[in-house]
Amino acid sequence: MFCAISGEAPEHPVVSKKSGQVYERRLIVKYIEDNGKDPVNGEELSVEDLLDIKTTPSTVKPRPPTMTSIPSILSVLQNEWDSVMLETFTLKQQYQQVRQELSHALYQHDAACRVIARLMKERDAAREALANVQAHLGTKATTGETADVPMEDASGLSSEVREKLEATTAVLSKTRKRKPNVTAEAVQTYAQRKVFPGLHAARSPGITSLDLDAKNGLILTGGNDKNALVFSQSEEKVVATLKGHTKKITQVAWTGRSEEAGMDTALTASADHTVKVWSASESKTHQYSVAHTLSGHTAEVTGLCVHPTKDYIATASMDSTWAFHDIETGSTLLTSQTDDVTKGYSSASFHPDGLLFGTGTADSTVKIWDVRTKESVASFEGHVGAVKAMTFSENGYLLAAAGENNEVSIWNLRTLEIVQKLKVADQGVVNALAWDQSGTYLGVGGTDVRIFKVKTWQELANLSDNTAEITSLKFGPLGDYLVTGGLDRSIRVFGIAE
Repeated sequence: MFCAISGEAPEHPVVSKKSGQVYERRLIVKYIEDNGKDPVNGEELSVEDLLDIKTTPSTVKPRPPTMTSIPSILSVLQNEWDSVMLETFTLKQQYQQVRQELSHALYQHDAACRVIARLMKERDAAREALANVQAHLGTKATTGETADVPMEDASGLSSEVREKLEATTAVLSKTRKRKPNVTAEAVQTYAQRKVFPGLHAARSPGITSLDLDAKNGLILTGGNDKNALVFSQSEEKVVATLKGHTKKITQVAWTGRSEEAGMDTALTASADHTVKVWSASESKTHQYSVAHTLSGHTAEVTGLCVHPTKDYIATASMDSTWAFHDIETGSTLLTSQTDDVTKGYSSASFHPDGLLFGTGTADSTVKIWDVRTKESVASFEGHVGAVKAMTFSENGYLLAAAGENNEVSIWNLRTLEIVQKLKVADQGVVNALAWDQSGTYLGVGGTDVRIFKVKTWQELANLSDNTAEITSLKFGPLGDYLVTGGLDRSIRVFGIAE
């Protein structure tokens, strides 16, 4: 006979009534005191359930040895061995129990992950269906965030707003003619000075739009990942992330108030049909919160422009409407929709004087509107596909517009005729246009970056450091550098030779 615990012949053998196993009495008694169960089958077991086994010949237990003899040492070692065997047996049982619990926990975790994935998929499908219904019915649901500000069908601007716009125009008209701060020879030395890669999420890569706050050295970027970032040129890192849109951001802009207010107000437009106004915290640096959400459009917002007064913005959308808003109150002062625009607006830009608002349509036309009356005052046709980019020169005499090919059309606003067509790379594209503040140089971004000089239309620089299409570009206030963003998730700074 051998003990089921130690595996050795027992001195005082007993048998369990529950399992029929033979144990050394001292080992099983100790196990019962600790656990109260049979170590083999796990049933409840007490000392009364143990039966002594009579063995022949019966042996007389020797007197307790002392530690001064070999038999005493062997006895001590035997006791230690018994304890080790008992502990090992207990550890094996606990190990098996832990394995079973871990297996059950992993199964529950896997099942929970599958349920969460299914619920997220159903949620996204429900949101998409709701967006389609809203676009069809022209309604907007509340989301529980900052209260949305719906657009009102205002017939025109109030006399107070008109007077403010006209006063701004009178001031700007006197200062519109500016001399360039850099020469054409200096522009020809343009080269990449810095690059900041890895912006926005890699899952939906790409910068869709950017704007420059030169006073504070901040670059505002919007991305396909639904977020806007505030990037500090001095710290060379992202200092704020603006989250709140549910679809990609299409346009971003600073209001230009940093000269008066210190920290500027940020604006973001999105394919989720909304425009958000982000106000800067007065107590914490680089912390922004949503002040207003403009939610009147029923399709992707493709145009976002700040009025020269810095108090108003205009938006244009693929729902074939454009609107004029008050930044401070978040209210819509004017909306416009006409029967001759049916496929939506694909771009927009303010005239430097502020009374004219230009919109590029998805059916190849540029339309110029009088903001005060909503009347169309000019129309420029002949572009290829949707007008993806348009911008007025700083002197107010020229308009640059680009469609879905590799050409940029330069229109004279006084004669309403094309004065030049600029071509970029063969099979190339044009996604962004920007004038410097003197109106002397035109930057063209798309397949690469090119800079042209007004009147002669000479190509002064061809910059091809980007690894994906350029989607946005802005000149510095003195024209000595140019900032670009593109689908390669990088901000690139080009400048003249030092």
